[in-house]
Amino acid sequence: MTPIPPAAAVVIEAAIDDYRVETRADQQTPAGLVDRIAEYLLSSGYTIRPDLSEAA
Repeated sequence: MTPIPPAAAVVIEAAIDDYRVETRADQQTPAGLVDRIAEYLLSSGYTIRPDLSEAA
């Protein structure tokens, strides 16, 4: 597994914080949080790709 760069971790933390503040607690879902994290990472220039090392 590739370690997460510190700058990406900061982006992820910001996405989590914003999701929790902007989304009502009764509407928060794991999938919604993942979508927000992906949105923030992509808009920050990171590439998201599946980890295929364990597939097979």
